[in-house]
Amino acid sequence: MSFRNAVIIAMIAFVVFIGYMVVVITNESSELIAEDYYEQEQTIDADMAAKQRAQDAGFPIRFSAQHGKLLFDAARQFKIKQLHASFMCYNDKNSDLELDLKVGSSFPVAQLKKGNYTIDIRYQIKGETYLQQTTYLRK
Repeated sequence: MSFRNAVIIAMIAFVVFIGYMVVVITNESSELIAEDYYEQEQTIDADMAAKQRAQDAGFPIRFSAQHGKLLFDAARQFKIKQLHASFMCYNDKNSDLELDLKVGSSFPVAQLKKGNYTIDIRYQIKGETYLQQTTYLRK
């Protein structure tokens, strides 16, 4: 086989490979693309401001796991209203959980399936929304 023939075969193999990858990628669905992407984009600025308020206030909500329960408690004497926790599981979107809670309340860890969770804790103080984020690993 001559060098020229080897180059032609390599080029044909490369084109076939690229064609195969295009077909595979276009037929593959991705959970990283949300259907409501544009609506989510509009909330980014509001979320960043809410995170900054929580940071400036010294992160008023303490999240901890104790005695098989997850506890949401106030770090100081803030009048916190409308506490909402969103548990988003990295490895299984069907394990996501939304909870409306009161400060000082807890719920059993057993309500969560095993996995790694991102937790968004939203609450209000004096009419302003605050957002704290943390993670939790349910073993």
